[in-house]
Amino acid sequence: MRILAAADFHGKKELVHNAIEEVNNGDYDLFVLPGDFESPESYKEVVEPVDVPVMAATGNWDFNFKPPKNDEFDSLFNYMKIDFQDYKVVVIGSVFPDNYMEDVEQWVEDFDSRKLFFITHYPPKRVGDRAANGIRAGMDGFRQLIMKLKPSAWFCGHIHEAFGHYSLMKTDVFNCSVPDSKKAFSVELGEEGVEDFEEVDLS
Repeated sequence: MRILAAADFHGKKELVHNAIEEVNNGDYDLFVLPGDFESPESYKEVVEPVDVPVMAATGNWDFNFKPPKNDEFDSLFNYMKIDFQDYKVVVIGSVFPDNYMEDVEQWVEDFDSRKLFFITHYPPKRVGDRAANGIRAGMDGFRQLIMKLKPSAWFCGHIHEAFGHYSLMKTDVFNCSVPDSKKAFSVELGEEGVEDFEEVDLS
């Protein structure tokens, strides 16, 4: 399965246009969007022209943190556990339950970690989370989930200046924030987890 992952569009139309052209080129099976569209209209501009399935997480700028509950946002989640093909996908946006760690651990119990990946707006602690001022802004709970579950991949954003590929344990972490980098990630998932990836220029 090949994934295009891009976060934090913040309504930037040129980056949105180029990402849509890329994801619709016939090479991708899934479009992953870890948040920060800024408005319902901006969200629709990203997802409506896309020809492949979309999984999106709410970001801290999205819709005043209100949980999307209607059909207009059927691909956008605050917190969702998804069976997709032979994968399990956990989406964690800006609003999620206090017991999310226990809930996820129960859901994936005895499941092949190579077929598990996460989409979160916030990065894991100390993995692609260093802001320009040096502060680490990631989530400790996300780091703990990587340590315990060892998913194949983790897609996140939020810290624009931390775009890049990172690793923790056997998990490939992709901060795919586009505003500063003007790039997305193309990631191939297979039987052994992440088999290949490359940066995709959206400028």
